[in-house]
Amino acid sequence: MASITKRPDGVWRARYRDAAGKEHARHFRRKVEAQAWLDGVTASLVRGDYVDPRDARKTVGEWCDEWLAGYASRRASTVRQAKVQIRLIRAEFGDVPLVAVKPSAVKA
Repeated sequence: MASITKRPDGVWRARYRDAAGKEHARHFRRKVEAQAWLDGVTASLVRGDYVDPRDARKTVGEWCDEWLAGYASRRASTVRQAKVQIRLIRAEFGDVPLVAVKPSAVKA
């Protein structure tokens, strides 16, 4: 669901719900700006490359911590090997925001 409404103060509010049902909104001076933002978000949802704005600020290192916590239920040797790989990822991309990591950088 997506919509654009004009507030009493003259500002346009664009909002949408992500796949998890969480509502996101931004405010714009002009309706055309609100529509452009909403079109971009809708396209990324349809393409499947949508990133929640909160996750966009997350660094690779923070994501690695979350991933390892969920991966901890595997066999000890599997987790140990994953930690070796994660150490390499952190060394290269640890403080980089997730959205800033490019496929070409990962290949290199």
